[in-house]
Amino acid sequence: MSAIIALRHVNQWYNKGKENEVHALNDISLEIEQGDYVAFFGPSGCGKTTLLYATSGIDRISDGEILIKSRDIAHFSNQELAIFRQTGIGIIFQQFNLVPSLTVLQNVALPLAFVGVHKEKAEEEAAKLLKKINLEKYATHYPTELSGGQQQRVGIARALANNPPIIIADEPLGNLDSMNAKNVLEILKKLNEEDGKTIIMVTHESWSLQDVRTVYHMKDGVITSIEKRVAQQVGITTPKSSEEEQQEFIKKQLAKEAKKAESLHMISRILSSFFMRGHTFEETDRFETILLDRFTKKLDSMQYIALLCAPFNKKGAGLWKKKAERVSLYVEDLLEKQKSLDQVIDNLNKNPVMPITEEIKHLRNIMAEEYIGTISTYRNEILDELIGDRIRGNISAEHFLQLLHTPVKEAGAGIPVHTAQKMAERLEIIVGGAEIFDPIV
Repeated sequence: MSAIIALRHVNQWYNKGKENEVHALNDISLEIEQGDYVAFFGPSGCGKTTLLYATSGIDRISDGEILIKSRDIAHFSNQELAIFRQTGIGIIFQQFNLVPSLTVLQNVALPLAFVGVHKEKAEEEAAKLLKKINLEKYATHYPTELSGGQQQRVGIARALANNPPIIIADEPLGNLDSMNAKNVLEILKKLNEEDGKTIIMVTHESWSLQDVRTVYHMKDGVITSIEKRVAQQVGITTPKSSEEEQQEFIKKQLAKEAKKAESLHMISRILSSFFMRGHTFEETDRFETILLDRFTKKLDSMQYIALLCAPFNKKGAGLWKKKAERVSLYVEDLLEKQKSLDQVIDNLNKNPVMPITEEIKHLRNIMAEEYIGTISTYRNEILDELIGDRIRGNISAEHFLQLLHTPVKEAGAGIPVHTAQKMAERLEIIVGGAEIFDPIV
């Protein structure tokens, strides 16, 4: 196979030369062979979407070459780029981007109309594409009458309208439940294997790589490694003996318990520092011990509040009754939230494609209590993606905090720095993360 796409020393800066300069893509060079199934993979803010938009001509790069079939689109005129995007590639967006006032058939036919195909011919071709994805009976429906999964499939049909050799998919599974996500992956697989399309997908979900053959792992605007894979290799392992499986299970459980114990110690220390400001070291240490005993269930809720109120010389924390009640309510609420999240994480371990949209929104609302003002819908979407990445372990606590206060135009949430720290600490306490942030000054 020959390279259909070649990037040569591609760089992308935002605010170059200014104090807030961001080097979003750093000297990227790669080749994508015709007929390959490729993924740009990494956590939020790593540059994968920036790289996708540069490759597709949606965004102009600061420096370098982007060769599509040996033609450098980085130096195309605006008109040449528009023609390229209409005929050279098909783009599948996470947000579907269907025109609500047009029927499903008209939406799919739209790219053909842009290149001058007669309306009747365009709709005839659109009908064939709808049949290909089993949505022909919805041709006269409007997008709002379809489910999210159906809308995404219409988006795929629209991307295929001009029969482009390259299909670009920007987080195509982001708004779908597990069943519809599997359906979309199956369509992309068939387009690659049966129709010979070159597929380039951006994703931060490892389970979505099941059919991908080349994975470009990204971090901080750099390709850290290139992984060549065998289709369907995910989940295929050498059978293990029952004794090996048992030993592996025990090791995992011990590691899990050790991490949880470390997390609880850290959370106890954070909360002790917060609630016991102005108290002596001995009093703070006593409070931390009592709190840790409650977290590890050595104390029930009644025993816990009794010890908070008990005098220091009787092994208590010596708190006033009202403060003890306030602290107890906070801790019990925290334990309930952790219990709920533990169940979510256990379910994710069993089924990585399980949608956790509602859980993420709930956590976002808890974090947002630290924010004074209104958060836009767009920023809420960014927050949801960041929280999802943090829960799934795709980004560290430190990187999560960094992306919280990174400006929106640089793929962050744009939260003021001190508020971002409070929000991040609140999430870490609930999640049970063992990492503590250094104070931001």
